[in-house]
Amino acid sequence: MTETPLSLSLGQFISRMPAEMRSAVQAAGTLIRYRDGAVIQQRGDRKPGLSIIVEGRVRMSATDSEGERSTYIVHGPGNVFGEMTLFLDIPRTLDAVAVGETAIREVSRARFTRLLDTQPELRDHLLASLARQLSLALERLDDQRRLPAAMRLAKTLLTLAEPDGEGHVAHGSQSGLAEAIAASRVTTGKALAELADAGLVRTGYRAVHIRDLDALKDWVAERSFLTPLTEGD
Repeated sequence: MTETPLSLSLGQFISRMPAEMRSAVQAAGTLIRYRDGAVIQQRGDRKPGLSIIVEGRVRMSATDSEGERSTYIVHGPGNVFGEMTLFLDIPRTLDAVAVGETAIREVSRARFTRLLDTQPELRDHLLASLARQLSLALERLDDQRRLPAAMRLAKTLLTLAEPDGEGHVAHGSQSGLAEAIAASRVTTGKALAELADAGLVRTGYRAVHIRDLDALKDWVAERSFLTPLTEGD
């Protein structure tokens, strides 16, 4: 079994905290619920604060001047976004849309600042989260230059994988996956077929079922140009 590389998971911001800190952060936030497809934020929104995903998933994307959307990542429960607005006087940099029924705990910048007075170690957790995201972003830039579509798709499926009754599943349409790997739908379809022919996945309605998560990790590791890194290396 291959250990999960740092690039395949941002880690869960909340679950990494001590229990006392976790409770303090949750108490400082306001819980807001969104239906599937609801807009949580748009690029340019002045909304300084930290957004913590409690339930559901959030697709982070940007749309260029020609109307073409690029998906950067789909966050799951325990992950956060909006961190940069805590330290810089900038608006939200990406669009965020709910994928499925989603609940977000919003911690305003003012409340977060007060929280640091009683939980100063929280700053270290936040900086670690930002560092993981930077690491992932840099590796994805390298992936676009080096890796074929099937490899980019496999790595994306690993970031989206979540347990279900029969193993793991990555939810999303083929067009959404195409956006995530910066490829056409035709190219993405061929990449899915390659993974299916290898016995790694099977496709379903708006979902890709991963037959064996460890086998998919091994498949990626065997074909990577760079040696995967794990935290603590």
